[in-house]
Amino acid sequence: MRLTSKVFMTVAGLFSSAVLAGSADLSSLPCGSQAIKLGMSPQQIKSTCGQNWQPSYISKHERPALGDEKGNDHFEKWMYNTADNKATHVIFKNGEVVRIFTLR
Repeated sequence: MRLTSKVFMTVAGLFSSAVLAGSADLSSLPCGSQAIKLGMSPQQIKSTCGQNWQPSYISKHERPALGDEKGNDHFEKWMYNTADNKATHVIFKNGEVVRIFTLR
């Protein structure tokens, strides 16, 4: 392995660790008197929080399924800017919320 590859892998590892250390997992994200919770679908979120409660950013990705599964996994990340100016991320896998976290 060349030195540049080792340096890149080290820097990438440090960056990943810094990002993970700077995040906090949440069990839910309040939206008015309700909340977004793990396991919800985008349709459930819209009916629970209201059509006007929209994320400030949405990204969509697809990758081959892991393990013995065939086909692709579909991921979406919805980002909400909260009142305390922290970005809260809601991660969907195949149409279901699998993680909610905020960056510190």
